[in-house]
Formats: sequence, structure tokens, C-alpha cells
Amino acid sequence: MDFLTTPLPEDIRKLIWLGMFEQARNSIKERMKKPIPKEMKERLKFELFRLELLEKSYPYTKDEAVKLFKKLFKGVKKSDFENLLKNGYLDFRYINGEIKFQERFHYNIGFSLEEYSKKQKVDPERKKIRKLTNESVERLLNTKEPKKYFVKARVSIKRKKPLNEKVFVWLPFPLEKYQQNNVKLIKTSHDYKLASSKSLQRTVYMEGKDTDEFWIEFSYIVSEWIKEKFKFFKPLPTKKDLSEKSPHILFTPYLQKVLNKILKGTNKDNDYEIARKIYDFLTLNVRYSYVLPYALYDNIPEYVTTVFRGDCGFYASTFITLCRMAGIPAKWQSGWFVTPLGASPHDWALIYLKDSGWVPADLSFGSSRRNNEEMRQFYFTNLDGYRMFANLDFQASFSPKKKYFRNDPYDNQIGEMESEHSYIIDTESKIEILTFEEIK
Repeated sequence: MDFLTTPLPEDIRKLIWLGMFEQARNSIKERMKKPIPKEMKERLKFELFRLELLEKSYPYTKDEAVKLFKKLFKGVKKSDFENLLKNGYLDFRYINGEIKFQERFHYNIGFSLEEYSKKQKVDPERKKIRKLTNESVERLLNTKEPKKYFVKARVSIKRKKPLNEKVFVWLPFPLEKYQQNNVKLIKTSHDYKLASSKSLQRTVYMEGKDTDEFWIEFSYIVSEWIKEKFKFFKPLPTKKDLSEKSPHILFTPYLQKVLNKILKGTNKDNDYEIARKIYDFLTLNVRYSYVLPYALYDNIPEYVTTVFRGDCGFYASTFITLCRMAGIPAKWQSGWFVTPLGASPHDWALIYLKDSGWVPADLSFGSSRRNNEEMRQFYFTNLDGYRMFANLDFQASFSPKKKYFRNDPYDNQIGEMESEHSYIIDTESKIEILTFEEIK
């Protein structure tokens, strides 16, 4: 993905920001006929892909958006919607002359504005999951005695509008390291190829028709991770755990200024204090927000430290970048947040401290508990057991390699699909938790 550091031609960038997508596509195709460097051609090809993702990410007309707004918040009117739009609180774009709204714009209002957070209708399932998680954290804070869980799960993917053509599928599969072990593949919908346990993004690969549903069932055992109880000094950090990785994990001049501000007055020999200062800065200043597909961003850490918003992966990648810049080895860990009530995609980070070895840091979970200092600090070097991770690196290749662009070029939590001729973005995935039991 190094080509993303190649600047997009200004005229094409302007057309995209103006929402003139058809004109932008035509300009890109014409530009690709000219004698331009390979990196620019790759960037322009990727921009055609991003235009499709952008259109998919802004599906709602204004009338549809108003209905969603009224459905989510109690006692609101269309005039409230108009006022939020006027004051820049709604995520919208003009696409080919029509105003269109981002698919989760209404939820982001609740994240951004306290008055709307109070008006938001409570999702009973989310409330139960939050309660369950907080009770586990309280228990761990009091006892420091981690529990283990046996989990059996199923993940599936299918194409929304099949064309009756051959497709290739990669579904996430658990890695067997750190807090996770005894991983077993139980059933699959098709013949498969299981990636090596040494893979950094482990998958089950399958082939079939796009009229099929592809699924796998697997089980694993996961432990709650308490720093004092688990000392993972192996594997030792490598050069990669301290290096840049274009286009997002870059040690830019702006991020260096941010880091200098964070670490002002900090003991540069105390790796724990340095990492905690970075954790504190991000969890206390950045607000959780749903984001667009990651492929639509040029530099995630710079976005986070200028806009001060982002989701779990934005927190994690920014933390990893700043830690590496400060000389602390850091890596990605991602997959799902899993409870007996269900599961959803989730990302967090690992860092290597001299006295503790590898320890976790879940910044989005910490930030969402900033009204409880003990719980916020828990997620720095500790982790609940409601996890499945399939990925240990940001932007790692699949096995076998994918030929076309991935919907998420950096992570894999719900699977990817492509045909013999092109990438496929009209997919839907489902995660089911079949068994979740405490191991006594």
C-alpha cells in the first residue's frame, strides 16, 4: 500500500470532494492513459475502488436520514435535524448532485453530543453486554484472578447480488498465541485451505459459486489477561515491531510534535510511564466514533490526532504508531469482541515492556470508561476474556494471496470475497456464538 503516499492529482481530488464522481472516474481513466509512474497508476486504480466504497458508505437520501434520526432519538423533530446539519454535526456528502448521508451518521450524533446521548433510545442488548463486561472488570480489579472460557463460533459470508460466477473467500480463523489456545476447526461449508498458525492474519480459504453461503465453525479457549499473572516475554520483539509501515504507521513530523507534547517531562527511561502517557492522551481526548471503511483514509493516526475521533482500530493504530516512535515495540491484535450474548468486530494493541513482556492495551474500551478511572486504567496492560483474535499485524497478506483490492486492506474480521475478474464489495457477513462456557 506504499502507493497511497503518492499524491492524488489536485484536479481529481477536487472532483471527488465536490461529489462529481462520474467526472472523477472519467478523469482517472484518461490520466491512466498518460506516461505516469507505476505508483501513480496504482494510486489511481485504488481511487476508482475507493469511489465505489464511498458511494456504498453514503446510502441515505435526506428524507431517509431524517427518518433514521427520529427513530434513534426520543422527542426530536425535523428542525433539530436541520440545525445539526447547519452546524456541521452530520456526516454527509454530495454525490453526483444529491446530498447523501453516511450509513451510521445518526449513531455518531450520540457519540459527539451529550444532549443527544441522553435522548438516544437504549438498545437492551448493548446495555446487557456493557453490564456483563463491567462486572468482569470489577471482579478482576478486586481479585486479580483470571478466568478461562471455551467458545464455539460460526462466521459466514455471502454475496448480496450473485452473478452465478466463481468466487474465492477468506474467513478469519483464531491464532494460537498469548491468551488464546486449543484452537480447532470443526466444520466448513466447502473444501478449504487453513493458513499456517504462523500467519499474521490467519484465514480459512474456500472456493465456490457466489450463489453459495460460505461458513466455518471453530472453537478455542481464551483467558482473561492480567499483567501480573501472565508474562509473555516470547516471542521477543523484532525490528518490525518498532518500524514504520506505509501508509498509516508513519513517523511524520506532525506526529512527532504530538508525541513531544504528550511526553513533555516524562522519564525517557521508563517504558511503562511513556506508554501510559500515550494511552492517557488518547483515551482522555479522543471520542469514539464510527468511521468510513479504512481504505478511504490516507493516514489514520494523523486523522485521529487532528479530528480527535475514531473507532477501535483508529485508537489502536494511533497508539501503535506513537509507541513505536517512542521506542516501545507495539503490534496489532484484532478479531472480535465476544460474549455469550453475541460478537462484533474489534481491534486493540499489544506493547512490549521490559519488566512485563507483551501486554494488551484496549484504548476504545478504556476511553468509553473515562468516567470510571479504575476501569479506564484496567484496559492499559489488562484485558477481559471476551475476545477472539485472528490477526497479529496491521496490513498483512492472506494465504493464498488475494489478487484484487480488499474491502479492508489492513485487517480481517468478517471475511473477504473476490471473483476471477474483480474485487467484490457487495458482501454481508454474520457472526454467531454457539457456545460460551466458563472453564472451571
